[in-house]
Amino acid sequence: MTLPVEITYDLEYTAQLRDAVTAQFASAAPRDATHLSDLLYCLLKAWGKQHLDVSLWSSKDGDEGDPLLTWLQGLQFEALVSTGQKQRAAALCFKCNVVSSVGVVRGPGDEQHERAVCPVCGERWLVATPDYIVDGVIHESKQTRKSQRRGPQDAPWWIEQLAGYILFARKQGSTESWGRLVVNWLMGDYGEKKRGRRPRPPRSELDAFRARFSEVQAFWDEWQEELRERKRIVEGPERPPLSLPGDTSVRVPAYEWECASCPVGKALECPNWRWNDDDEEIVPDALPSTNDSANAGGTRTRGGRGGG
Repeated sequence: MTLPVEITYDLEYTAQLRDAVTAQFASAAPRDATHLSDLLYCLLKAWGKQHLDVSLWSSKDGDEGDPLLTWLQGLQFEALVSTGQKQRAAALCFKCNVVSSVGVVRGPGDEQHERAVCPVCGERWLVATPDYIVDGVIHESKQTRKSQRRGPQDAPWWIEQLAGYILFARKQGSTESWGRLVVNWLMGDYGEKKRGRRPRPPRSELDAFRARFSEVQAFWDEWQEELRERKRIVEGPERPPLSLPGDTSVRVPAYEWECASCPVGKALECPNWRWNDDDEEIVPDALPSTNDSANAGGTRTRGGRGGG
């Protein structure tokens, strides 16, 4: 039976819902400072976001997309599981070697902006905002479509993020060297199959993990210097070079999955941005044979329409 129905797009109510989400979860002031999350992924991407006007950014889904809605489920999950003490943003000044509150400054039009520099020495500082603290222990919540099978070991950026938060806490007097990851696997272990058995359907799972780091202060000093160097690269005037194969020190890119959704890869003409304006992948032609030298240097596009 086909039900008689007329479906129309409710533009007005959609706008109301989007406004409600923005009012509840959006930052009160623009993120002008360098954040810990800028240092966990591709440093060229972070460098481009620091140095390119936002009008030059692009995304796979188009500029009209609201990035806040992309993270909505994760923000709701964080609000659901957060207990203990909810955290405010904190800032580490590497020059003063102290952590303090961030605060806001007012722009020319009296609009509020996130404070990006240390009010004591004037150096740009690093901002971080842990999810919540229970009994002195940092907790970071994650909601992901990654498979549950390999656990947090398959997401080293989570580990680095937690280590950054713990570093901030230790600079403020904490003696803890471990924290928790609270993970909602939206798809569960969707990759598990056994021959001759009914495939396990996707199903949401919830796990908590302890991540314990070294208690030796030299480890935390080294981690602080690592973050300071990444921050220097992101904020510096020189464009970071691509990493050589096997070299993770430059972190360009840090992870290959970043490239397709990079908001600045196209504007930077990054060699890892391999898609044309129709989102078709451009790949080099096969190396020419000795009898086909005229084809040297050409490119082709997956999907049938060739590149120049």
